[in-house]
Order: sequence, then C-alpha cells, then structure tokens
Amino acid sequence: MHRPDFANFQRAILRFALAVWLITGAGVTQAQNAAALLSEQDYFREIPQVFAASRLPQDPQDSSGANTLLDRNYIRASGARNLSELFMAVPGLQVGLSAGGRPVVAYHGFSGQISQRMQVFVDGRSLYAPYLFGGIDWSAVTVPIDEIERIEIHRGSNSAAYGANAFLGVIQIYTRAAVQASGMSAQMIQGNNGIADRSVRWGSSDDNIQWRVVASQRGDQGLLNRSDAYKTSTLDFRADLQMSSTESLMLLAGTNTGRFGVGSPNSFADPVRDEKKATTFAHLKFKKLVDDGQEWSLSASWTRDHGLDTYQIPMLSGDALDMHNNRQANRYSLEYQHYNTLTHSLRASWGAEYHRDQVQSFELFSTENVQKNAAWRIYYNQEWKPLNEWTLNAGGLIEKDLYSPQQLAPRFSINWKPTGNHVFKVGYSSAFRTPSLFEQKSDWRVRDENGQTLYVKYLSRGGLVPERVKAVDLVYQGQWRPLNMTFDLRLFREELTRLITGEFYVLPNSETFNAVAYDLRNNANALQQGAEYQLSWKPFAGSTIAFNQYRARTTSPKQSIQDSAPRHGSSLIWMHRADNGLTGFAAYTKTSPITWLGEATPADEQKNLLVSLQKTTKLDQATVRTSITWRRPMGQFVEYREMQSLPRSVWLGVQIER
Repeated sequence: MHRPDFANFQRAILRFALAVWLITGAGVTQAQNAAALLSEQDYFREIPQVFAASRLPQDPQDSSGANTLLDRNYIRASGARNLSELFMAVPGLQVGLSAGGRPVVAYHGFSGQISQRMQVFVDGRSLYAPYLFGGIDWSAVTVPIDEIERIEIHRGSNSAAYGANAFLGVIQIYTRAAVQASGMSAQMIQGNNGIADRSVRWGSSDDNIQWRVVASQRGDQGLLNRSDAYKTSTLDFRADLQMSSTESLMLLAGTNTGRFGVGSPNSFADPVRDEKKATTFAHLKFKKLVDDGQEWSLSASWTRDHGLDTYQIPMLSGDALDMHNNRQANRYSLEYQHYNTLTHSLRASWGAEYHRDQVQSFELFSTENVQKNAAWRIYYNQEWKPLNEWTLNAGGLIEKDLYSPQQLAPRFSINWKPTGNHVFKVGYSSAFRTPSLFEQKSDWRVRDENGQTLYVKYLSRGGLVPERVKAVDLVYQGQWRPLNMTFDLRLFREELTRLITGEFYVLPNSETFNAVAYDLRNNANALQQGAEYQLSWKPFAGSTIAFNQYRARTTSPKQSIQDSAPRHGSSLIWMHRADNGLTGFAAYTKTSPITWLGEATPADEQKNLLVSLQKTTKLDQATVRTSITWRRPMGQFVEYREMQSLPRSVWLGVQIER
C-alpha cells in the first residue's frame, strides 16, 4: 500500500531538485559577484551556528535536516506572554490551549493535552514529565520568556542525538548567561480578561562569578465559556562561575507553583475547582574547554513535579465521594558529553546519559508504592566534509530502559552545496518513543468510602513496546543576498508504527458497575507526506517579512490518528526595528481543523492575528520599554474542544532595566 506513495514522493523530490537546480544555476554568476562584495565577517554574522541537530556547533548549511532559529529580537518583538505562543508561526508546529494556562505544542499533530512526541530542553535539561502519558507539560515550565537568548527547533526526528521522545522534533531553549542579566529589571503587564503579569530581576557579576535571580507571576481568566482562570508564580536562578580560562560551572535552579481552574459548571462528576501544581528543579553543569576544537561537559539535574486535585462527587444516598487525584514525580539525570575536531575534515560528538524516573500516585496506580523506571543511552554523531561542496552527517544512539527492549536510532544525511548560497540535504532517520510508566502500569479506578471499586477508568495490560518512526526528507536552503532573501524547504515522508492509543476491553469477572476498561495499546500506524517552508525577505534595513507554510497528507487505518494531524497551516509575519527605538510586529497564523487526541469533536480552523508595538527609551542610566499588544481570533472558532474559545485580548507592558 505504501509503495505507490513512496514512488510519488521520489518523483516529487526529483522534480523539485531539477527546478531548484535551474534556479540556482541561473543565479550562480549573480550570487558569486555579490559574494565578492561581502567580507567573511558578513557571512558569519548572518548565518548563526546551530547545536540542536547533532550536539555539534554547526553552520546551518552543514547540519542535518531543517532548523528554525528564534532569536532574542524576535522573542521580544512578538510581545508573547506564554512560551508556547512563540511557536505559532513555526512551520509544522501546532499550538493549542486545552484550558487556561495549559498550552499544547505538537509537531505534525499526533498529540493530546500532553506533548509526548517531541523533546524539549532548557539549557540541556529535559523537560520530560514522567507522570501520566509522559511528555511536556508546558504549564510547568519555569524559564521566564525575557531570560531566553534563543530557541532552536529541529524540525524532524532526532532520537539519534537525544533518544526517546525526540520522536518527531526537538526544541532547545537557551537562556541568557548571567553576565547578560546583571543589574535590576522590573516588568509589569496588565490587560483585559484578567491579564496580570509581574516580574523582577536582580543580577550581579564580577571577574569570576555572575548570577541573576528572577521572581515572576503570570495569570489571566483563561478561555471563554470555561471556569479556568490560572495564576502561576516562578522563581528562577542562574549562576555562572569561571573557574579558570578553560573551566566553567553553571548552576540553574527554580520553582513554579500554580493554581489552575478545572472542571465544568454543570457537571457533578467534574465540578469547578482549582488544581494545584508545583515544579522544582536544580541543574549543575561543568564544562571543560580542552582546545579550540574540543570540549567536554558533565551535568546532573533533578526535577520534581507535584500535583494536587481534590474534590467531591455527590451520591444519590446523600453522601459525597471524596476524589484525590494527586501525584508526585521525580526525574534524576546524569550526562557526559564530548565533542572534538578529529581531523581538518572530521568532527564528532559523543556521550552517555543515565536517568531515573519515580512516580507516586495511588489514584493512577492503585498503590502507594513508588513506580520506577531507569534508562541509559550512549550516542555518537559526526560531521565529515571530504570536500567543500559536500558534508556527510551520520550518527546513532542506543538506549535501554527497564520496560522496553533495547532501541537503536540511526541517522544519515548528505549535504551538497552547488554554490555558497544554496544547499541540498537528503536524510534518513529512525526514532522511537518509549511508553511512560502510566501507559505500562496504570490502574486508575474510582472507589467508594470503603475502598470498593465503583468504576475502572484505566487498567493497563502492560507489555507495550516503543513507538517507531522512519523518516526520509529532502531539505533545500537558499540565499539570494542581493535581494536579502532566504528560503528553506523540507519535503518529508514519515512512516509511524506501533503508535500507542486507547481502546476498550472487557474486564474478566468484573464486579464493578462497568464491565469494560480503557487501556493503551500499540494499535495504530500512520503515513505522513508533505512539505513545509520558510521564506524570509528583508526589503529594507530593520524590516523583515516572513511567510511560512505547512501542507501534509496523513493516512491511517485509525481515524482518530488521521484526524489529529492538520492538513495545512500558514503564517505571515512582519517585524520592523527603527533607529528611534520603535519596534513593530504583526503575525497572522492559520491552521486547518484538527481533532486533538482524546477529544470527541474537532477544533475548527484556527485564525489568529497578533499585533505588538514597542518603544525603547533611554532615561539616565535606565532603559524603559513600553509596549501594547493586541491578539484577536479571526472569527468564532472552537479552541481545542467544543464549547470553548479564545477571547480577544489587549495588554500593556512596561519594563525598566538598569
């Protein structure tokens, strides 16, 4: 069944390669003449290095696959309050809001309320949450937006570098070094719909040690037609110690506590209430610079997630059923990483990691015992440049945990640069996602006051194996320097197997009111083919116009899987920075209908318009930034699930830095 589709994909690649060959061939002379007028410094300034692809600092033309970089200028200009909002205009990424303060970010779909098929890091620490379905809980992220230096998105599978859960994509978030945040800063954001954000930063630096600490609050009234107002409080700390000219130590720590409105006004089984959540972490990283081409690091981290959700369900007898949906999860991680320039044409990165997960929840597992899992992985990735026009990236990873068989994730790519401004990349990768503890061992049931089972929600039969994806892609990156224009295109074919989704099964010898239970099994496959591209144009100094688009066709025997991947999405962005300190930003995004996994009804076509205007003023020794941001859903559409929608919002911001 897949052979004809793959043949069409091959023909599409050949037609595309021929078309771009003609374009680039016709423009070679013009590009070479323009290149002669540019210094080497110009090239390095316009082409930043990327790290997310292979754990090596690489020129984007030499890296494997497709990458998107969001720098600090873009992050600030966007006026975003929530981290997830920054990804709305990235091709292939879908952003939803399941409830106030609970964003969902997915790459190519296949996601529910937890983004479990994508890996996210902050300064090298994984944000993977081991409870429930495993994945990224965006509401628990502690990093303040204003402390982010840049974000790299690797659009495509990358288990070869990062292991389990780098299934369809990787997001690397890098915060500013403490020396960049010295002094004091205070920020206030106020708007309609209860928008009220506050932030205070204090930092200091000397020759050997730099540190900064940020305290912040954020909250609003959430979505319309829901009682889901939320408020989070965050404390984030970073210290950088320069032990010698070649040795450094970085310490990061933080906590995020929040109250999130949940429940439905007219539901007895799910009443309106507040859920409490807290996340605390510590991350220590030692780095040793051996020489200009060699560096190794050793890092250790600990992350703790805690949730508390208690409420009562009235009974026909007049009594009330006490519900306690509580949890506590810990992840411990130790990692060694090394990269080295082996020869003038060969560079490599390698390393090993061990992490241990612990989850305790009587409600989810019907026991007070701590559920444990541990995994180790080793990886190797290399970049070989036998000629200036050719770059070969190859690598792989081996991983094993307590519940899954050993997994191998290879990756290969060949990059060809016919000119200095154009590059073609052809790559293959195989990636995996290991099941979470809940997926393997769930026993979630409702009991009466005597401990008698009334209803079984989830009852795992165990034995799950990792999901797999095989991806083939063709990437083209081009620059037309005389026109100040860049273009990035990815054609992809992703074959997903052993996907884990839910199904009902009959309980043997059931003594409860329901004779069936819900379980998660490796029961779905999918094939996704499509294209995504980014076009950026700088018509004049300080101004950038970007147009991004994603189109895909997804087929699956399971309708819920097929419906969870949107068919298309697009965005148009304009950003301008004037010499007088005025910055303008406008973004229009659109995504086709999607039914998020676990939902019974589809979310309508999403259309959003965001406009932000900012002004930077110098006042004695202080810098004052004022802003106004307006976000409007275009039309009345369902946000994530039926009966809820996004409000129109406007907020004012003032920040004073000294």
